[in-house]
Amino acid sequence: MPRRSVVVMLALVVLAGCNAWRAEDPASEENGTAVPSEAALKPVGLVRLMEFHEDISGLMNWAYELEARGLKCLVCFQKNMLDMHPTEIRWFADNGHEVGGTYAEEPFWDLPYETQLEIMQETKELVEGVTGKPMRVFGSRYFAYDENTVKAADELGVEYLLARGTADVEALIYQPEEYDCTIISVSNVAFGDMGRGSLCDYSLWARGSTAADFEQVLDDALAKQPKRILIVSHCYLGGAKAEWWEAYEQLLDSGDIEWAADFDEWIMPRNGVNLAVPMSMIPENREVKYTTPAPAVPEEELEDVDDLHNPCAAPVQ
Repeated sequence: MPRRSVVVMLALVVLAGCNAWRAEDPASEENGTAVPSEAALKPVGLVRLMEFHEDISGLMNWAYELEARGLKCLVCFQKNMLDMHPTEIRWFADNGHEVGGTYAEEPFWDLPYETQLEIMQETKELVEGVTGKPMRVFGSRYFAYDENTVKAADELGVEYLLARGTADVEALIYQPEEYDCTIISVSNVAFGDMGRGSLCDYSLWARGSTAADFEQVLDDALAKQPKRILIVSHCYLGGAKAEWWEAYEQLLDSGDIEWAADFDEWIMPRNGVNLAVPMSMIPENREVKYTTPAPAVPEEELEDVDDLHNPCAAPVQ
């Protein structure tokens, strides 16, 4: 059996054995046996935001709503956004949100090491120039990476790479034994016969999903009782279009997810499955079936959110 298959099977065995609970509640006992608390059955969740549009009203609406709930997110920006919106991006960094960098022009799969290093270094310098803080997280288009990406991250001191999911809805943390950089395998779900994608508005919208379909996908994902989950939004959809925002708002307020206080808490080993394995044993997912979006409802036909908020314009109550 191929070594990567062994690792995937091992990860699934680990998940099967620990999905039933995250931690025992010593105050809850039945017949002398500790039973999981209600909170322990919930996945630990984090929101990751993305925005490529010049209009960032959806992004800032997300920011306002997260702040109103006392939540922090992971948000990643590419060059044009860093150039256009330094004040708003600095606001995220100053208010405890993890600000990373992204390169959306093309996936990093099989690009030469020198190319990846140059792009990542430029992105890092831009992010740090705006935020005044280290860029710890990086991702390329489709969360693509290969070993050259990991080498470049180590060279630049980038701590985390975002990777296409390898364990369905479960977000896994892989630590390559040969490198310092950590790989975050994001939540990744199937939608009918349209292939797999991140647990994300855009990835489902681009494959013909409606907001109602997205709500069902979220329900199905939670029914699998993952330990750690990453919810992603392209903010011009999820933060600015009414039916998509309503799906996220319902999720945020449902009580079905134990939201991590911030990125650093979310990645802690106690909150999910963290695997330290050789680089050659870490599985890759290169499936992308929505390179050309085919939405059921085009973006321009979606109804806008009536009352968009911006934490930079007014204090959050």
